[in-house]
Amino acid sequence: RWIDDQPSDLQGFEQTIGQERILIRTDNEDGTVELQTVIPMHLVVNLHECLRRSEYRVIWEQLISMPQRAWYEDRGDGGYDEFLMYFQRNRKPIASMLNRMQAGKVYGDVVSDVGEQHGIVSLRPQVAYDFPLSSLRIVREGSDWKLQDIQ
Repeated sequence: RWIDDQPSDLQGFEQTIGQERILIRTDNEDGTVELQTVIPMHLVVNLHECLRRSEYRVIWEQLISMPQRAWYEDRGDGGYDEFLMYFQRNRKPIASMLNRMQAGKVYGDVVSDVGEQHGIVSLRPQVAYDFPLSSLRIVREGSDWKLQDIQ
């Protein structure tokens, strides 16, 4: 299967909040990637793009919360390996949910119940019944939002 590894239009990874221009994804010349998730939808966009590009190591290092990484690591030597198996096995339902979240945001199909330190981003019940996975539990670490788990 062919996967497009060319960068998407940069405009999709740029946002202005107040007077500040935020690049939520930066692809560096050395091949590294830097992600920012200032608001919960940045996490949705970055997670979806990393999944599209099969950038599982980037997801592990930059988007998964510290407690969730610790949970995987506590399950044995294969913390990353178990995470990788979960994401590869569930790639299609996760990507479908994230795609619908991005597309449905403007139509009110996404509900964000987010406080200062944690929250849930989910598809509305009227939409969610079509999806085996329909919500992200998120936590704030520093200035960025991180993924706690997918339900």
